[in-house]
Amino acid sequence: MGCADSSSTDTEAATTEPTDTITPAIARQAPRPECPVPGKVLPGNTYYSPAQELYLAIVADSTTYDEKLGDSHRRLLVFNSSNCERLLEQTLPVDRSADFHYQIADINYNSAVQQLAIRGTTHFFLFDLEERQLSGPFQPQFKSERYGVDAQSGNIQHLEMWESFLIGYVQDYGAFVFRLDDGESPGPVFPAAEYQDELEAYHQAFLLPSDQGTQVLMPSYDRRDRLFRINPVFERPITLQPREGLTAQENRFLLLREDSSNERAIVIDLKNREQAELPSDIQWKSDEDVLDWMKVMQ
Repeated sequence: MGCADSSSTDTEAATTEPTDTITPAIARQAPRPECPVPGKVLPGNTYYSPAQELYLAIVADSTTYDEKLGDSHRRLLVFNSSNCERLLEQTLPVDRSADFHYQIADINYNSAVQQLAIRGTTHFFLFDLEERQLSGPFQPQFKSERYGVDAQSGNIQHLEMWESFLIGYVQDYGAFVFRLDDGESPGPVFPAAEYQDELEAYHQAFLLPSDQGTQVLMPSYDRRDRLFRINPVFERPITLQPREGLTAQENRFLLLREDSSNERAIVIDLKNREQAELPSDIQWKSDEDVLDWMKVMQ
């Protein structure tokens, strides 16, 4: 079942709330090259990569104009920023409606892979800045089957790059994650657990590994304020035992174990999107004892 959100419907770009554990969004543009861009360009729909000497834009022009709906922002142009030579031009397919525009995804932190994401209404594309190739479209994927509430269900409301991961949020369906590795096709990362609250909104806990350990993210999206939050659980990644987590109370609580000599128990509260406070006498007990505590936790 989909989530019954009561706030207004939109597919406009969201803002992302910075946190102490997430590097603030990098500047989208260095000084813009003086390359002429034919057509109309929406705010945020250009990208300049000095390292690759590339300048990208998504435009609406006469080739994409719809007689009934007007401008259609779905033509991708890629220039060599040093001489303005046009390297690639490709018209992206209509996604639900010609007046639903494509948008270059936010970049919060991405030193691991050289890819740029382009968000449509229900799917997305990836542009490899080194290979100068476009791939896709890719569809958001989820751990369990999703059911729409209305015609807007399934619209991607937010999409951003975060290191070697692409994180998005879909109306009524919740968050989704793709792993982006250089030289490999992007693949979905499914949550370790997901929980539906009393409004049938999805709360998900994603375990994302890195060289420093594992971070647990529980993304959320406020449709009224168009505010997207990553909601990392730990101040910094930690080492977890490589096993499936145990759950209680219809997946509201997720039990993980720190990979250390004492194997400390870590309980994630998906409903409140936070780490639960464990009594000191519970942290070091067996899985069975911790699960018993989780079953009565409010």
